[in-house]
Formats: sequence, C-alpha cells, structure tokens
Amino acid sequence: MLTPHHLTHLRQDFRTLAHIEYEEVENELLDHYATLTEQRMEVGQDFEHASANAWAELGAGPGLNAIQRDYEKNIRKQISSRHLEILKRYFRWPTVLTTLLVGVLVYIVIPVLADDVLVLILLLSAFIQMAVVQYCCYKSKELAGTSKKIIWDSLSYRAGILLNSAGFFLNMRSTGVIFGAQGPLQINAGIAAILCSIAIIYSMSFIQLYRENFSYKVAH
Repeated sequence: MLTPHHLTHLRQDFRTLAHIEYEEVENELLDHYATLTEQRMEVGQDFEHASANAWAELGAGPGLNAIQRDYEKNIRKQISSRHLEILKRYFRWPTVLTTLLVGVLVYIVIPVLADDVLVLILLLSAFIQMAVVQYCCYKSKELAGTSKKIIWDSLSYRAGILLNSAGFFLNMRSTGVIFGAQGPLQINAGIAAILCSIAIIYSMSFIQLYRENFSYKVAH
C-alpha cells in the first residue's frame, strides 16, 4: 500500500513534470497513477521504479499535457453550449426592446448635455472597462486549478470585445467627432449605449454561468 508520503510524491510529479493545472484532472489521474504504481510494487518493484514505469504508461509529460488540453477543450465546449442556452433566455423581446430604448434615450438626451458631462461619461466608460478586466483577472487567479477559471477566462475575452467596441464609439471624441456635428455625436452615443447594455447583459449571463459546475472525465 502507498503511504501518504508516496501519494504526495506522485501528486508532485503531476505539478512539476506534467504541469497539470486543474485539481479535477490531477485527482482523477492520481487514482490511476497510484493504482499502476501499487500493481508494480506488488510484483517486487521498489517505489521509485514502480512509479517511473507507471508514469511512462500514463504517457509521461507530453501525454498528460494532451489529456489536460482535452479537458480544457471539453469544458469550454460545455460552457459555450450552456452559455448559448442562457443567452437565449436573456435576449428575448423584453430585453431586446429595453436595450434599444436605452440607445434611443441616449440619442435624444445627448444634445442637451454639456461638454463636461460628456467627458465624465467617457472617463466612466473607460473606468468600467478597466474594472471589468481587472475583476476577471482577479477571479481567474483566485479560481486557479478549477474549471471555473476557464469560465472567467472566457468572460475576460468575450465581454472585453463588447466593452472595447463600446469604448471605440465613445472615444470618438479624440477624432473631433464627439464635439462635432450633432448627428454623428448622437449616433455614436446611441450605438455605444446599446453596446454597453449588451456587454452588461453578457456579463450577467457569465455570473449565472459561474454558479454552475462543469466536469469532464479525462481519457486514459
């Protein structure tokens, strides 16, 4: 039988030699690694030789890395499928109508706003973008080693695209358009408001997605 010290040694192999990042993958592989090692020790091999042979049978570093990549791929596939289901519930006609009305409201209100207010909106938009990105990075590090890290990595990438698109339209000020003709300003602000609303809804869908658990039995 393997001692706790032996199991710690086997677990360390996954982290240092194969760079296994996810606890679920590590725990499942550890069961097989320990079983193979015990089988070889039962026929007379010492722990070092038994674990080395078991490691080779598992596929060593490259083979185990491939298992981890397969795990990530399948978790992302599950996340995308479930996320699509959640988004379909969010983007029904009440939500779509509300989002469009927000854009129209901004389009109507923009002409009566002072330049200082518009600058404040620009700064607030930039702050929100940075806050979202920083929060995603924080959650990714906090949840390292779990499948939920993959969720927040996806949020950082996908929601960032929408937020940057919204920022593009709001930052038209730098080209002179935002304080130029009323028409282009209203259009840019209206589109930016719609994109920001979509980005917020998109982020909310990831929060709901985060509450769910995803798992995948790795192949051997």
